[in-house]
Amino acid sequence: MDEQRLHEILGQQVEVPHMINKKLEDTYAQLKGKRRPAKRKGPKPVRTVLIAAALVAALCLTAGAAYEYYVRQNVPVDEPQTVQGIVGGGQPSWDEEQVYDEYGKLEHNWYNRQTVPADPDQAMALLGDYLPENGYQWQIEGYTLTVEGYVLDERTGTAKFYYTVEHPGGFPEDAVDWQHGYLNYTANMLYVSFESMSDVDWSVSFGGRTYVDVERSTPEKLCLVDSGAAVGTGWKAEDGVRIRFSIPGEEHQQDIGDKHIISRDDPRVEGELELPGVKSLPSISASDPAAGTAELSAIGLKLNCEDMDMVGYVALDYADGTRYVVKDKASNLDNADYVLGGGERPNMVVRYVFNRLVGLSQVTAVIVDSYRYEVAQ
Repeated sequence: MDEQRLHEILGQQVEVPHMINKKLEDTYAQLKGKRRPAKRKGPKPVRTVLIAAALVAALCLTAGAAYEYYVRQNVPVDEPQTVQGIVGGGQPSWDEEQVYDEYGKLEHNWYNRQTVPADPDQAMALLGDYLPENGYQWQIEGYTLTVEGYVLDERTGTAKFYYTVEHPGGFPEDAVDWQHGYLNYTANMLYVSFESMSDVDWSVSFGGRTYVDVERSTPEKLCLVDSGAAVGTGWKAEDGVRIRFSIPGEEHQQDIGDKHIISRDDPRVEGELELPGVKSLPSISASDPAAGTAELSAIGLKLNCEDMDMVGYVALDYADGTRYVVKDKASNLDNADYVLGGGERPNMVVRYVFNRLVGLSQVTAVIVDSYRYEVAQ
Protein backbone atom coordinates (compact mmCIF):
# COMPACT_ATOMS: atom_id res chain seq x y z
CA MET A 1 0.00 0.00 0.00
CA ASP A 2 1.54 3.34 -1.00
CA GLU A 3 1.39 6.57 1.01
CA GLN A 4 -1.23 8.20 -1.22
CA ARG A 5 -3.57 5.21 -0.87
CA LEU A 6 -3.12 5.27 2.90
CA HIS A 7 -4.10 8.96 3.04
CA GLU A 8 -7.21 8.22 0.97
CA ILE A 9 -8.26 5.42 3.29
CA LEU A 10 -7.63 7.22 6.58
CA GLY A 11 -10.39 9.72 5.93
CA GLN A 12 -13.09 7.10 5.45
CA GLN A 13 -15.70 5.84 7.86
CA VAL A 14 -16.20 2.07 7.78
CA GLU A 15 -17.87 -0.68 9.78
CA VAL A 16 -15.42 -2.79 11.75
CA PRO A 17 -16.08 -6.55 11.85
CA HIS A 18 -16.75 -8.24 15.19
CA MET A 19 -13.32 -9.92 15.34
CA ILE A 20 -11.53 -6.57 14.99
CA ASN A 21 -13.92 -4.77 17.33
CA LYS A 22 -13.48 -7.49 19.98
CA LYS A 23 -9.69 -7.30 19.66
CA LEU A 24 -9.85 -3.55 20.29
CA GLU A 25 -12.07 -4.08 23.33
CA ASP A 26 -9.82 -6.83 24.74
CA THR A 27 -6.70 -4.72 24.20
CA TYR A 28 -8.33 -1.72 25.87
CA ALA A 29 -9.48 -3.84 28.80
CA GLN A 30 -5.98 -5.21 29.33
CA LEU A 31 -4.53 -1.69 29.31
CA LYS A 32 -7.06 -0.77 31.97
CA GLY A 33 -6.03 -3.79 34.04
CA LYS A 34 -9.28 -5.63 33.39
CA ARG A 35 -9.94 -9.05 31.87
CA ARG A 36 -12.90 -9.81 29.62
CA PRO A 37 -14.37 -13.31 29.49
CA ALA A 38 -13.05 -15.32 26.53
CA LYS A 39 -16.33 -16.91 25.57
CA ARG A 40 -18.53 -14.84 23.27
CA LYS A 41 -22.02 -14.57 24.74
CA GLY A 42 -23.77 -13.47 21.60
CA PRO A 43 -23.62 -11.21 18.56
CA LYS A 44 -22.54 -7.66 19.23
CA PRO A 45 -23.41 -4.61 17.16
CA VAL A 46 -20.74 -3.52 14.70
CA ARG A 47 -19.37 -0.09 15.51
CA THR A 48 -18.51 2.67 13.08
CA VAL A 49 -15.03 3.99 13.84
CA LEU A 50 -12.23 5.75 12.05
CA ILE A 51 -10.31 3.40 9.83
CA ALA A 52 -7.09 4.35 11.59
CA ALA A 53 -8.32 2.44 14.65
CA ALA A 54 -9.37 -0.45 12.46
CA LEU A 55 -5.89 -0.63 10.96
CA VAL A 56 -4.33 -0.77 14.43
CA ALA A 57 -6.66 -3.62 15.36
CA ALA A 58 -5.96 -5.41 12.10
CA LEU A 59 -2.23 -5.21 12.74
CA CYS A 60 -2.73 -6.75 16.17
CA LEU A 61 -4.79 -9.54 14.68
CA THR A 62 -2.57 -10.42 11.75
CA ALA A 63 0.55 -10.98 13.84
CA GLY A 64 1.05 -14.74 13.70
CA ALA A 65 -2.35 -15.37 12.05
CA ALA A 66 -2.84 -17.59 9.02
CA TYR A 67 -5.18 -15.15 7.30
CA GLU A 68 -4.99 -11.45 6.61
CA TYR A 69 -7.85 -9.28 7.86
CA TYR A 70 -9.35 -6.75 5.50
CA VAL A 71 -11.64 -3.81 6.19
CA ARG A 72 -15.28 -4.22 5.21
CA GLN A 73 -17.18 -1.39 3.59
CA ASN A 74 -20.93 -1.05 3.12
CA VAL A 75 -22.11 -0.68 -0.47
CA PRO A 76 -25.61 -0.19 -1.93
CA VAL A 77 -27.06 -3.03 -4.01
CA ASP A 78 -30.02 -3.57 -6.30
CA GLU A 79 -32.07 -5.89 -4.08
CA PRO A 80 -34.45 -7.26 -6.77
CA GLN A 81 -31.44 -8.05 -8.95
CA THR A 82 -29.65 -9.65 -6.01
CA VAL A 83 -32.65 -11.83 -5.17
CA GLN A 84 -32.84 -13.00 -8.78
CA GLY A 85 -29.20 -13.98 -8.51
CA ILE A 86 -29.74 -15.81 -5.22
CA VAL A 87 -32.53 -17.99 -6.61
CA GLY A 88 -30.75 -18.72 -9.90
CA GLY A 89 -32.49 -16.35 -12.27
CA GLY A 90 -29.32 -15.80 -14.30
CA GLN A 91 -28.28 -19.44 -14.55
CA PRO A 92 -28.81 -21.53 -17.70
CA SER A 93 -30.76 -24.75 -18.17
CA TRP A 94 -29.17 -27.63 -20.07
CA ASP A 95 -29.88 -31.06 -21.50
CA GLU A 96 -28.08 -34.20 -20.43
CA GLU A 97 -24.73 -34.93 -22.03
CA GLN A 98 -22.08 -37.56 -21.33
CA VAL A 99 -18.47 -36.49 -21.82
CA TYR A 100 -15.85 -39.20 -22.32
CA ASP A 101 -12.08 -38.96 -22.21
CA GLU A 102 -9.71 -40.18 -24.94
CA TYR A 103 -9.83 -43.70 -23.52
CA GLY A 104 -13.62 -43.92 -23.64
CA LYS A 105 -14.05 -43.51 -19.89
CA LEU A 106 -16.97 -41.38 -18.67
CA GLU A 107 -15.43 -38.10 -17.56
CA HIS A 108 -18.54 -36.09 -16.70
CA ASN A 109 -22.28 -36.65 -16.73
CA TRP A 110 -24.18 -33.45 -17.36
CA TYR A 111 -27.66 -34.29 -16.05
CA ASN A 112 -30.82 -32.57 -17.26
CA ARG A 113 -31.30 -29.28 -15.44
CA GLN A 114 -34.21 -26.85 -15.58
CA THR A 115 -33.93 -23.32 -14.20
CA VAL A 116 -36.71 -20.73 -14.02
CA PRO A 117 -36.59 -17.01 -13.17
CA ALA A 118 -38.49 -15.90 -10.11
CA ASP A 119 -41.30 -13.39 -10.15
CA PRO A 120 -39.62 -10.19 -8.86
CA ASP A 121 -42.47 -9.18 -6.55
CA GLN A 122 -42.86 -12.68 -5.09
CA ALA A 123 -39.12 -13.01 -4.62
CA MET A 124 -38.85 -9.76 -2.69
CA ALA A 125 -41.93 -10.64 -0.62
CA LEU A 126 -40.42 -14.00 0.38
CA LEU A 127 -36.78 -13.05 0.87
CA GLY A 128 -36.63 -9.27 1.31
CA ASP A 129 -36.97 -9.26 5.12
CA TYR A 130 -34.22 -11.87 5.50
CA LEU A 131 -31.50 -10.18 3.47
CA PRO A 132 -28.71 -8.11 5.06
CA GLU A 133 -29.24 -4.36 5.27
CA ASN A 134 -26.79 -3.66 2.43
CA GLY A 135 -23.98 -5.18 0.44
CA TYR A 136 -20.45 -5.65 1.81
CA GLN A 137 -17.21 -5.11 -0.05
CA TRP A 138 -13.51 -5.80 0.50
CA GLN A 139 -10.39 -4.85 -1.46
CA ILE A 140 -8.10 -7.88 -1.35
CA GLU A 141 -4.84 -7.28 -3.18
CA GLY A 142 -5.92 -6.87 -6.83
CA TYR A 143 -9.38 -8.36 -6.25
CA THR A 144 -12.66 -6.75 -5.22
CA LEU A 145 -15.06 -9.06 -3.39
CA THR A 146 -18.64 -7.79 -3.01
CA VAL A 147 -21.26 -9.86 -1.20
CA GLU A 148 -24.52 -8.46 -2.53
CA GLY A 149 -26.82 -10.64 -0.43
CA TYR A 150 -27.35 -13.93 1.37
CA VAL A 151 -30.11 -15.92 3.06
CA LEU A 152 -29.74 -18.54 5.79
CA ASP A 153 -32.10 -21.26 7.01
CA GLU A 154 -31.30 -22.85 10.37
CA ARG A 155 -33.97 -25.57 10.29
CA THR A 156 -33.08 -27.13 6.94
CA GLY A 157 -29.40 -26.24 7.37
CA THR A 158 -29.14 -24.54 3.97
CA ALA A 159 -27.80 -21.21 2.72
CA LYS A 160 -27.33 -19.14 -0.42
CA PHE A 161 -24.73 -16.43 -1.01
CA TYR A 162 -24.66 -14.09 -4.00
CA TYR A 163 -21.40 -12.26 -4.59
CA THR A 164 -19.12 -10.80 -7.24
CA VAL A 165 -15.36 -11.01 -7.66
CA GLU A 166 -13.70 -8.39 -9.87
CA HIS A 167 -10.14 -8.58 -11.16
CA PRO A 168 -8.87 -5.91 -13.60
CA GLY A 169 -6.59 -8.43 -15.28
CA GLY A 170 -9.49 -10.77 -15.89
CA PHE A 171 -9.75 -14.46 -15.14
CA PRO A 172 -8.35 -17.42 -17.10
CA GLU A 173 -10.16 -18.05 -20.38
CA ASP A 174 -11.52 -21.41 -19.24
CA ALA A 175 -12.37 -20.31 -15.69
CA VAL A 176 -16.08 -20.48 -16.52
CA ASP A 177 -18.10 -23.05 -18.44
CA TRP A 178 -20.50 -20.50 -19.90
CA GLN A 179 -22.79 -23.15 -21.40
CA HIS A 180 -23.53 -24.66 -18.00
CA GLY A 181 -22.91 -21.62 -15.80
CA TYR A 182 -20.33 -23.58 -13.87
CA LEU A 183 -17.13 -22.37 -12.17
CA ASN A 184 -14.07 -24.36 -13.18
CA TYR A 185 -12.04 -24.40 -9.97
CA THR A 186 -8.98 -25.94 -11.60
CA ALA A 187 -8.64 -23.11 -14.10
CA ASN A 188 -10.05 -20.33 -11.95
CA MET A 189 -7.92 -20.94 -8.85
CA LEU A 190 -10.18 -18.75 -6.75
CA TYR A 191 -11.58 -20.20 -3.54
CA VAL A 192 -14.34 -18.63 -1.45
CA SER A 193 -15.89 -20.61 1.40
CA PHE A 194 -18.46 -19.77 4.07
CA GLU A 195 -18.93 -20.99 7.63
CA SER A 196 -21.08 -20.09 10.60
CA MET A 197 -19.66 -17.96 13.40
CA SER A 198 -21.88 -19.53 16.06
CA ASP A 199 -20.34 -20.89 19.25
CA VAL A 200 -20.88 -24.54 18.38
CA ASP A 201 -18.68 -27.53 19.15
CA TRP A 202 -16.98 -27.30 15.77
CA SER A 203 -16.95 -24.80 12.95
CA VAL A 204 -20.03 -25.27 10.76
CA SER A 205 -18.91 -25.01 7.16
CA PHE A 206 -21.45 -24.58 4.37
CA GLY A 207 -20.16 -27.10 1.87
CA GLY A 208 -21.60 -26.19 -1.49
CA ARG A 209 -21.39 -25.68 -5.20
CA THR A 210 -20.76 -22.43 -7.03
CA TYR A 211 -22.74 -21.43 -10.11
CA VAL A 212 -22.20 -18.45 -12.37
CA ASP A 213 -24.82 -15.84 -13.19
CA VAL A 214 -23.99 -15.84 -16.90
CA GLU A 215 -26.31 -12.90 -17.62
CA ARG A 216 -24.33 -10.49 -15.44
CA SER A 217 -20.80 -11.93 -15.52
CA THR A 218 -17.99 -10.60 -17.71
CA PRO A 219 -14.37 -11.73 -18.28
CA GLU A 220 -13.27 -9.31 -15.54
CA LYS A 221 -16.24 -9.62 -13.15
CA LEU A 222 -17.75 -12.93 -12.08
CA CYS A 223 -21.21 -12.90 -10.49
CA LEU A 224 -21.57 -16.05 -8.44
CA VAL A 225 -24.16 -17.85 -6.32
CA ASP A 226 -22.90 -20.29 -3.74
CA SER A 227 -25.56 -22.81 -2.69
CA GLY A 228 -24.51 -24.56 0.49
CA ALA A 229 -25.63 -26.82 3.30
CA ALA A 230 -24.15 -27.73 6.67
CA VAL A 231 -24.10 -31.09 8.42
CA GLY A 232 -23.56 -29.46 11.80
CA THR A 233 -26.51 -28.19 13.82
CA GLY A 234 -26.98 -25.59 16.53
CA TRP A 235 -25.72 -22.66 14.48
CA LYS A 236 -27.70 -19.41 14.38
CA ALA A 237 -28.19 -17.11 11.42
CA GLU A 238 -28.02 -14.09 13.72
CA ASP A 239 -24.42 -14.93 14.69
CA GLY A 240 -23.11 -14.11 11.23
CA VAL A 241 -20.88 -15.87 8.72
CA ARG A 242 -17.14 -16.09 8.23
CA ILE A 243 -15.70 -16.01 4.70
CA ARG A 244 -12.37 -17.54 3.75
CA PHE A 245 -10.95 -16.07 0.55
CA SER A 246 -7.89 -17.64 -1.05
CA ILE A 247 -5.80 -17.30 -4.22
CA PRO A 248 -3.16 -20.05 -4.59
CA GLY A 249 0.46 -19.35 -5.37
CA GLU A 250 2.47 -20.30 -8.43
CA GLU A 251 2.05 -23.68 -10.06
CA HIS A 252 4.95 -26.14 -10.29
CA GLN A 253 5.00 -29.21 -12.51
CA GLN A 254 7.40 -32.13 -12.41
CA ASP A 255 7.64 -35.74 -13.47
CA ILE A 256 8.26 -38.28 -10.72
CA GLY A 257 8.68 -41.72 -12.19
CA ASP A 258 5.75 -42.31 -14.52
CA LYS A 259 3.56 -39.70 -12.80
CA HIS A 260 3.14 -36.03 -13.68
CA ILE A 261 2.81 -34.06 -10.45
CA ILE A 262 1.29 -30.58 -10.23
CA SER A 263 1.88 -28.69 -6.98
CA ARG A 264 1.46 -25.10 -5.86
CA ASP A 265 3.10 -22.74 -3.45
CA ASP A 266 1.27 -21.76 -0.32
CA PRO A 267 -1.67 -19.43 -1.04
CA ARG A 268 -0.51 -16.13 -2.48
CA VAL A 269 -3.50 -14.29 -1.01
CA GLU A 270 -5.57 -15.33 2.00
CA GLY A 271 -8.30 -13.32 3.64
CA GLU A 272 -10.63 -14.00 6.56
CA LEU A 273 -13.74 -11.83 6.40
CA GLU A 274 -17.01 -11.50 8.29
CA LEU A 275 -20.66 -11.04 7.37
CA PRO A 276 -23.17 -9.77 9.96
CA GLY A 277 -26.04 -11.93 11.15
CA VAL A 278 -29.50 -11.99 9.57
CA LYS A 279 -32.88 -13.47 10.45
CA SER A 280 -33.31 -17.13 9.59
CA LEU A 281 -35.76 -17.91 6.82
CA PRO A 282 -39.12 -19.33 7.95
CA SER A 283 -39.81 -23.00 7.30
CA ILE A 284 -42.70 -25.46 7.43
CA SER A 285 -43.08 -29.17 8.17
CA ALA A 286 -44.58 -31.94 6.07
CA SER A 287 -45.21 -35.46 7.36
CA ASP A 288 -45.81 -39.00 6.18
CA PRO A 289 -47.11 -41.63 8.68
CA ALA A 290 -44.50 -44.17 7.58
CA ALA A 291 -41.54 -41.96 6.71
CA GLY A 292 -41.68 -39.24 9.35
CA THR A 293 -41.24 -35.47 8.97
CA ALA A 294 -39.57 -33.25 6.41
CA GLU A 295 -38.67 -29.56 6.80
CA LEU A 296 -38.61 -27.08 3.94
CA SER A 297 -38.10 -23.39 3.33
CA ALA A 298 -37.92 -21.12 0.30
CA ILE A 299 -34.41 -22.39 -0.50
CA GLY A 300 -34.03 -25.90 0.88
CA LEU A 301 -35.38 -29.23 2.09
CA LYS A 302 -34.28 -31.48 4.95
CA LEU A 303 -35.45 -35.09 5.29
CA ASN A 304 -34.47 -38.33 6.98
CA CYS A 305 -33.63 -41.43 4.98
CA GLU A 306 -31.71 -44.67 5.22
CA ASP A 307 -29.19 -43.79 2.51
CA MET A 308 -29.14 -40.64 0.37
CA ASP A 309 -27.87 -42.58 -2.65
CA MET A 310 -31.00 -44.74 -2.58
CA VAL A 311 -33.35 -41.73 -2.96
CA GLY A 312 -34.41 -41.71 -6.61
CA TYR A 313 -37.18 -39.12 -6.78
CA VAL A 314 -37.88 -35.90 -4.88
CA ALA A 315 -40.54 -33.35 -5.82
CA LEU A 316 -42.78 -30.63 -4.41
CA ASP A 317 -46.48 -30.57 -5.28
CA TYR A 318 -48.11 -27.14 -5.58
CA ALA A 319 -51.71 -26.16 -4.95
CA ASP A 320 -52.23 -25.20 -8.61
CA GLY A 321 -51.51 -28.78 -9.71
CA THR A 322 -47.94 -28.17 -10.92
CA ARG A 323 -44.88 -29.96 -9.58
CA TYR A 324 -41.28 -28.95 -9.01
CA VAL A 325 -39.16 -32.05 -9.58
CA VAL A 326 -36.02 -31.64 -7.51
CA LYS A 327 -34.51 -34.99 -8.47
CA ASP A 328 -35.47 -37.81 -10.83
CA LYS A 329 -32.73 -40.39 -11.16
CA ALA A 330 -34.67 -42.36 -13.80
CA SER A 331 -34.73 -39.32 -16.11
CA ASN A 332 -31.20 -38.21 -15.24
CA LEU A 333 -32.67 -34.95 -13.97
CA ASP A 334 -31.27 -32.95 -11.07
CA ASN A 335 -32.75 -29.57 -10.17
CA ALA A 336 -30.96 -29.26 -6.86
CA ASP A 337 -28.09 -26.78 -6.66
CA TYR A 338 -26.48 -28.92 -3.99
CA VAL A 339 -27.19 -32.09 -1.98
CA LEU A 340 -25.53 -32.98 1.32
CA GLY A 341 -26.01 -36.13 3.37
CA GLY A 342 -24.91 -36.70 6.95
CA GLY A 343 -25.06 -39.44 9.56
CA GLU A 344 -25.04 -43.20 9.09
CA ARG A 345 -27.59 -45.81 8.07
CA PRO A 346 -30.38 -46.08 8.92
CA ASN A 347 -30.53 -42.53 10.26
CA MET A 348 -29.12 -40.30 7.56
CA VAL A 349 -30.20 -36.69 7.13
CA VAL A 350 -30.19 -35.26 3.60
CA ARG A 351 -30.35 -31.58 2.70
CA TYR A 352 -31.31 -30.34 -0.77
CA VAL A 353 -30.67 -26.75 -1.87
CA PHE A 354 -33.23 -25.71 -4.51
CA ASN A 355 -32.24 -24.17 -7.84
CA ARG A 356 -35.28 -21.89 -7.76
CA LEU A 357 -37.49 -20.00 -5.33
CA VAL A 358 -40.18 -21.99 -3.50
CA GLY A 359 -43.26 -20.24 -2.13
CA LEU A 360 -44.16 -22.18 1.01
CA SER A 361 -47.84 -21.18 0.90
CA GLN A 362 -48.12 -22.93 -2.47
CA VAL A 363 -46.64 -26.29 -1.41
CA THR A 364 -49.14 -29.03 -0.55
CA ALA A 365 -46.84 -32.05 -0.30
CA VAL A 366 -43.26 -33.32 -0.58
CA ILE A 367 -42.88 -36.49 -2.65
CA VAL A 368 -39.93 -38.77 -1.87
CA ASP A 369 -40.03 -42.00 -3.91
CA SER A 370 -43.20 -43.79 -2.73
CA TYR A 371 -43.76 -41.53 0.26
CA ARG A 372 -45.98 -38.44 0.31
CA TYR A 373 -45.26 -35.92 3.05
CA GLU A 374 -48.41 -33.83 3.45
CA VAL A 375 -48.11 -30.19 4.50
CA ALA A 376 -50.34 -29.39 7.46
CA GLN A 377 -53.07 -26.96 6.45
